[in-house]
Amino acid sequence: MCIGAVVKSKTGRDRYRLYVIVGVTEDGRALIANGRLHTLDKPKKKNLRHLAVLRQGAAQASPCWGTDDALHAYLQDFEKQA
Repeated sequence: MCIGAVVKSKTGRDRYRLYVIVGVTEDGRALIANGRLHTLDKPKKKNLRHLAVLRQGAAQASPCWGTDDALHAYLQDFEKQA
C-alpha cells in the first residue's frame, strides 16, 4: 500500500468507511484520513491488515486533494462511481 491509496476499513467502528492513506508510521500502521472525522492534521492510525485497497495511489503523484473539504468531496465522488 502506498500514500494516496483509497482504502475501505474492514473492521472496527469505522467498518465500511472510505479513507485515503496519508502516511505510514514506523511500526507499519497506516495513517488514514477522510476529511471529516479524521482530518489531514489528525489522521487515524490503522493496522494495514484491517484495510482493503480499492484504488492504488502513487506516492510521487500529486493528489487531487489538499484540504479536508477537497478530500471529503473526492471520497464522496469515489463512492458514487463505485
